[in-house]
Amino acid sequence: MHTQTATPVSESERIYAMDALRGIALLGILIVNMGAFKGLSTLALFPSRESLARAADQTAFWLIQSLFSAKFYPIFAFLFGLGFALQMERLQARGLNPTGIMLRRLLILLIFGMLHGLFIWTGDVLFVYALSGMLLLLFRNFHPRVVLSWVIGLWGVQAFLCLSCGGLLLSWGLTGDASVSGSLDPLDALVEQGRRAYASGSYWQAQQFRFIEWAMMLLNAVFFAPNVLMMFLLGLYFGKVGVFAQLEAHRRLLGWLAGVGLTVGLGLNALVGGGTLNAIRAAQEMSLYGWLTISVVVGPILSLGYIGVFGLLWASLPALQRLLTPVAAAGRMALTNYLMQSVVCTLLFYGYGLGLRLGIAQGLMLSVLIWAVQTAVSVLWLARFQYGPMEWLWRSLTYGQRMALRRA
Repeated sequence: MHTQTATPVSESERIYAMDALRGIALLGILIVNMGAFKGLSTLALFPSRESLARAADQTAFWLIQSLFSAKFYPIFAFLFGLGFALQMERLQARGLNPTGIMLRRLLILLIFGMLHGLFIWTGDVLFVYALSGMLLLLFRNFHPRVVLSWVIGLWGVQAFLCLSCGGLLLSWGLTGDASVSGSLDPLDALVEQGRRAYASGSYWQAQQFRFIEWAMMLLNAVFFAPNVLMMFLLGLYFGKVGVFAQLEAHRRLLGWLAGVGLTVGLGLNALVGGGTLNAIRAAQEMSLYGWLTISVVVGPILSLGYIGVFGLLWASLPALQRLLTPVAAAGRMALTNYLMQSVVCTLLFYGYGLGLRLGIAQGLMLSVLIWAVQTAVSVLWLARFQYGPMEWLWRSLTYGQRMALRRA
């Protein structure tokens, strides 16, 4: 009897709309992460009032908070869930049991995330993605409607909790004496210690603090892990009903997402962005945490709007597909590019690197420049090789064999 063996997705099986959207998400993620890279400690959730002295920096901060923050990690998570669904479907179509293969793939991602967080940059999300992906395995055989019900239920519970807590924090911030410069934040001393370690220390001095910071960031990850699982499940639902495989046939769904997501999402997130900016300028720490809590709920609404608009444009404009070919190349190497963003930016801003100091607007421009260079490098790399370096390693470890890297 002929036994089917598990192999990676071939180029003919790829859905390039997913690659292009993933490439766009890489830019959004870098724009948001740039604040943490420049601020040195990932525990510092907000910029200082001094960094917002210039009008250009205030505008850049408002744009980042309104259009990017808490919008593109959800898209990345959505694409993870979508890719998960498609991989499961392909393995099952070959008569294989996908559970063991997917679990091995997630365990390897877990190790990548741990190494990234412990030795390069503590803002890593791969570790949380891998853990959430293991939960996703529990939903693999659920009917699409059941999966969608879980998505709605998770968002509903999260909305109730976050809006309630956010409202209380905003109320406290407006009526209480809770200033950013005060001693209410128990992390202030730790953040300052991290900044000193990263700004002027050697790699080993920075590394000693990085171990502590990574453990703190894992506790913080619990805060947004439900968001990750929710978007994983939404991606799983899209994969089960074949939305990205047949965008034309799902115009109604995409139009609904675009209309509601953009209309509601842009308004709510502009409000959150403005509220966060005003809270920093007014030195109201509790208000800041209130807006942060609310952003966890309203951010994914705009993410859905972005997904809907992208799907409609991709299905309607063949010229856009050609224009985004380089971006799709960056998306095919998303793991490599995500990790390289951390390597490059820590070397730019940390003391064991160049120790650069930039404003918020300058950081926004640098983000676009780094992403553009990564996109160009991805095109050149994939002209000669089948996978990005980290994608090749991930696949080789997952399938237990050394994959061919060079193109024939």
